[in-house]
Amino acid sequence: MTPADRRAQDFKVIHGLARLLGLNDEAYRDMLNDRYHVRSSKELNPQQRFQLIKELRVQVHGNVQKFNELGKRKFKASPKQLRAIEAMWAQVSRASTAQDRSKALNAFCKRLTGVEVITWICKDDAKILIKAIQAMGAKSPEQFKQQTKNK
Repeated sequence: MTPADRRAQDFKVIHGLARLLGLNDEAYRDMLNDRYHVRSSKELNPQQRFQLIKELRVQVHGNVQKFNELGKRKFKASPKQLRAIEAMWAQVSRASTAQDRSKALNAFCKRLTGVEVITWICKDDAKILIKAIQAMGAKSPEQFKQQTKNK
């Protein structure tokens, strides 16, 4: 990944997390000004962007340390969470084939969590994705269960 690609990726993550936090443009720019004395994320150096992403992720899903060891399942997203994410994504995705939907979901996952493949995410990242997909208009797993029971 070139530095320009990394920079663009950082901006996507920063703005995605800011949207999840519900920050309007004014609040977002005030936060940048308070922390880094800039009015735009484009004025941040790579270390500042990394720090900002880290701080925003903590705000989005609490003070949770990222899980880096792939072998321990207790920190990884459960199969139930992954199925829920895939079902919710199918509700909001505009892709016509399952393969295209999967590719789009992995790209969305990488943009929000920094993890390239949905099956590699931790439980906290799964919660972030579920919230984000709900914000896009998908029914929550609870709403889907309730609708299924009522039929």
